[in-house]
Amino acid sequence: MTNLYLEHMVETATPNRLITLLFERGMVLMEEAEQAFQAQEREMAHEALVKAQRVVAELIGSLDLERGGYVAFSLHRLYNFVWERLLQANLRKSPEPLQDAKQVWTELREIWRVVEERIG
Repeated sequence: MTNLYLEHMVETATPNRLITLLFERGMVLMEEAEQAFQAQEREMAHEALVKAQRVVAELIGSLDLERGGYVAFSLHRLYNFVWERLLQANLRKSPEPLQDAKQVWTELREIWRVVEERIG
């Protein structure tokens, strides 16, 4: 995707669609990090993990903990878990924490797909 196309897609997306885009981007970045680890390309893994952490941080920042109640609190805990596992993968230069993050991320992404289908 070109930057101009991506900018247009983000600017015209609904808030729900933006969350979907963040989940998709996060998964792509985690898969890039995984492939970089397999290829023993530590710098590429580092870059992908840092970008993935930024995606997770965007979702953390989007939560309204005051009005979101239990759901927002639970999501905050899950997002923090993913963020911390990405950090550990980067610090340890190890794919194992990344696998933990990907597993939770995949489940969250699937749940969000169902939510987005229902609310439009």
